[in-house]
Amino acid sequence: MEIYAEYLFLENFLIGIVILVLSAKVGGMKTCKKRIVLGGLLCGFFAFIIFIRMPVLLSILIKISFALLLSFAVFPKKYIKATVMIYVVSALMGGITIMLMYLWRIRGITNNAVVYIGDVTYFNVVVGVAASYIILSGFSTIFKEKRLQERVFTDISVVIGDAVIKHRALIDSGNFLRDPITGRPVIILSKSAAADLKNLSNIDLDSRYCIVPYKAIGIENGILEAYRADNAYINGCALGRVVVAIYNTEFCNIGEEEKYQVLISRDILREGVA
Repeated sequence: MEIYAEYLFLENFLIGIVILVLSAKVGGMKTCKKRIVLGGLLCGFFAFIIFIRMPVLLSILIKISFALLLSFAVFPKKYIKATVMIYVVSALMGGITIMLMYLWRIRGITNNAVVYIGDVTYFNVVVGVAASYIILSGFSTIFKEKRLQERVFTDISVVIGDAVIKHRALIDSGNFLRDPITGRPVIILSKSAAADLKNLSNIDLDSRYCIVPYKAIGIENGILEAYRADNAYINGCALGRVVVAIYNTEFCNIGEEEKYQVLISRDILREGVA
């Protein structure tokens, strides 16, 4: 079988980008488009290893090393988790690729974990990439929605400077508030939780001050005072630089076990399956 270098590079460049995008979606990892493209380029160039014959152990070592390098280049803060997600997504996409090759009767060869599809057309590439993305993205969305439906209350830790504030939170499907300037999601504190925040004597809250406009039933142009936090954590997962808004009353609690002091949006939790 003849192998065309441009097709080999293009196939693995596109598939690499799809794998990285899906890994970010499934694993709840954030990165930028430039890093995704860089990762695709690395995958494209790495594909030429198909021409090199090497011992099995050396091949495994090189593939693991490349996966770590790729993860560090695209997801530098979570490269270990990213490596696992890349292998998981690659395995799933591999199954989809074999299925499509079977249905279309496309010839192909593999060597050193690189796949080369012989009778390839741009239509094949586009349909294969689209099918892989739709299937895996769909499963990811279904699992995330199911997880969100099962979680109503949770514990949240808000980090502001050197201080950490911990409270019980309710996941509110009606909270879509975001900082109008940065676009960051907004966490709403009750009056009692806000008191803990304002009692932080060693934190300069004035430099973090902002306002968040909102609408509610009977309130057309409401304003909430808010502060920009450094981070927030739910079950050990970082939410990033959220905005903490103050609601000057207590939330309605039903029963002793359903007391909460914080409202968080479902959108904050839509980070990933894993």
